[in-house]
Amino acid sequence: MIVELKGYGFYLGVLTVREIYVENPELLVRKVREDLSDLNVQILNAENIAGFKHVLVSVLTALEAFNCKLNIAKSIPMEVLVRASTQRQINEALGILGVKRGLCNVAFIIIGEKINRVKEALNDLMECYRNHVDIRLLEEDRSDRIMEIYGISEENVKSEVEYSKCRWEAVKNLVAEKVALTLTF
Repeated sequence: MIVELKGYGFYLGVLTVREIYVENPELLVRKVREDLSDLNVQILNAENIAGFKHVLVSVLTALEAFNCKLNIAKSIPMEVLVRASTQRQINEALGILGVKRGLCNVAFIIIGEKINRVKEALNDLMECYRNHVDIRLLEEDRSDRIMEIYGISEENVKSEVEYSKCRWEAVKNLVAEKVALTLTF
């Protein structure tokens, strides 16, 4: 999936893969970033992401933080990690959204200025992980897990459900709101 980030001059590409074995998470991140060195790349644990909206709001919030000189991290990919985790500390953010050793579900986040380059990067990743690509992965209901990770109460979810299609949509909306509020750290 690719979306234009209007007003920022970037395109966002997201690819999710299910059940890949990661021997060395740091090596995976370093290798992908080296291969796509002209792009901003972040690799996150998809199990702890509350849908595509979570990714989108995290990227927009990270870009806005840089524009307003409110960034916590020194690079856009690390700022995306920190904002998406709703934490101020990179180590805490990695604990929540960092890829772990072993079998895991992963979200590749690609941010670039040229849509064709972002498409090419996504195609390269799809080729590499072809049997594991799962575009529905981010939208699978993980309400209880996400609520626990991001400290969302059942009361908040009940209030939000009145304006949402279902409980999972309410949880996703509340996480996106929490991410956006990180600009007020």
